Amino acid sequence: MTISAVQGSTLLDFPGRLSCVLFTQGCPYDCFYCHNRSLIPLQGEREGVDVFDFLTRRRGLLEGVVISGGEPTIHSDLAAFIRRIKELGYAVKLDTNGGNPTMVGSLVDQQLLDYIALDVKASEEAYPVVCGANARWEAVEETLSLLKASPLPFEVRTTVYPTMQGADLLRVSTMIGTVPLWRLNTYRIPDLYKETDTDRIHAPVMEKETIKGWIEENRERIEALHVTT
Repeated sequence: MTISAVQGSTLLDFPGRLSCVLFTQGCPYDCFYCHNRSLIPLQGEREGVDVFDFLTRRRGLLEGVVISGGEPTIHSDLAAFIRRIKELGYAVKLDTNGGNPTMVGSLVDQQLLDYIALDVKASEEAYPVVCGANARWEAVEETLSLLKASPLPFEVRTTVYPTMQGADLLRVSTMIGTVPLWRLNTYRIPDLYKETDTDRIHAPVMEKETIKGWIEENRERIEALHVTT
């Protein structure tokens, strides 16, 4: 498991638990608005990141560990890594793009997770445009289906990226169907992006109040049980 960085504490990332966030390296997606672009390539362990020393010292202070990225599910040793975290008494939340349903299904079957945040990034036809050629909605759909069939608490997250409109959000809403929580994240311009993406990075985007208004106007058409920004 390649860990790039550790965020020492957060009350925002794991519902109901004071947690830290572990950022894994490597991601097969290439989302144009990615805020962790430096984590996309696998570059090896960063000096000074001793995860289990940190977690051992934080026992009794932190309640949970969020494994984010990058994309954690590309790592074949993820289950063993999580098992070590669980042995220290922590609850574990996984952030995933859903591109590896086999890994997610295995983690769920082994009861290694306490919560999952699944990113549904775009409408089906827009997936390769927004997330790169390796991104396939079919894999994400499979992950979503297995989460719906399991008792594991989960949420779906969508970043409202530049040029995304209400019609696109309705399409995503239809794709995800009935889920416990759909979180619509507002867009922030990333510090690092590809020069070829400059125009769409700075394109018009729905602001938070506009998103809230869209939710109110379309609430009866949205199948998600709860929607938030």
